[in-house]
Amino acid sequence: MHDLLDEELPIDQVHDIQAILVGNMTPVSLRQLSSANISKLVCVSGIVVSSSRIQAKASLIRAQCRYCGDVQTLPVPTGFGHVELPRTCKASDSKGPDEAKCPATPYVIQPEMTKYIDLQILKLQETPEKIPSGEMPRHAQLVAERALVGRVVPGMRVVLVGVSSLYMSYRNDQGVKETSVRYPYIKVLGFTVDAEGVGRTSNRFTEEEVTEFKAMAKRPDIYPFIVSKIAPVIYGHDDIKRALACQMFGGCRKIFPDGMKLRGDINILLLGDPGTAKSQLLKFVERAAPIGVYTSGKGSSAAGLTASVIRDPKSREFYLEGGAMVLADGGIVCIDEFDKMRQQDRVAIHEAMEQQTISIAKAGITTVLNARSATLATKPATSNYLNTS
Repeated sequence: MHDLLDEELPIDQVHDIQAILVGNMTPVSLRQLSSANISKLVCVSGIVVSSSRIQAKASLIRAQCRYCGDVQTLPVPTGFGHVELPRTCKASDSKGPDEAKCPATPYVIQPEMTKYIDLQILKLQETPEKIPSGEMPRHAQLVAERALVGRVVPGMRVVLVGVSSLYMSYRNDQGVKETSVRYPYIKVLGFTVDAEGVGRTSNRFTEEEVTEFKAMAKRPDIYPFIVSKIAPVIYGHDDIKRALACQMFGGCRKIFPDGMKLRGDINILLLGDPGTAKSQLLKFVERAAPIGVYTSGKGSSAAGLTASVIRDPKSREFYLEGGAMVLADGGIVCIDEFDKMRQQDRVAIHEAMEQQTISIAKAGITTVLNARSATLATKPATSNYLNTS
């Protein structure tokens, strides 16, 4: 056994094995990653907002000398790592002084002899509830390889284990390498989708909280008790608070034997005069819901609410990026000033509100994203009764 371990095998005969790591470490936020974490194992959590198409990356390059036919096998590092071809021929180095040597840069890559692996580039964003007030959400670029490609789609909340790494980029204007500046990315070693059931996030409660929940469930006045905890600083509006409580708990999602699905989420539109605490109720629901995304109708578009197709300026490739309703999968989307939205933008979210899916057919990308979220919108009521004339 020891003889087999000590024997050196050619690099092209090593078994292709991929170890997927899943740890029980406490995930950190993207804001806590710094240069001290470079080349170290990290565990981060977030929500996937975009994913590229599956690409082919060379893992073992076969280069052949164009003059003497010498073949060299060059392993390629994982992630964004690259390898440079030898400047001189290895076979000509062993030739005598009287023999003709090959010129410089003799090697060319043989694509049919090169081994490839699957690679996918993802974009991870902080979860909306962990973003400090007034701050922009942080993003991180992920690289998934081989068995990890195609595992997640935009809108999924994940906990991943990977290695924080750096790669060299090119300037967009001159195409010159930046020698001193490196861009960070994470080489993914394992995914864990942080969801249970139909798009619901998994919550880990302590024993004291479980005991408190069981005692609360035995109360005969549980429904009025929950309603009283909905925005308690706002007086009145009992019917509205009952509706908001039912919306946050949600209904039963039914799946029939033929595969047809009926949504269990409740969509609510609040109508009222200015100054009747509509926006305050929206803010409370956005803070109290496990997954809540708040947006204003004036500053929202159809692409920002559903999904958009964006072209990468470096690779010139189109990729998909989810909007607010995709990021709030399993939660509630709060839209304030619903009447300020354009008509074409309001029509775009009808499919997400009814079918809880978002269909995309743009730039050669045809897919369906999950948007299993409830919608809470507000708009001022028309006051025609004030026109006494």
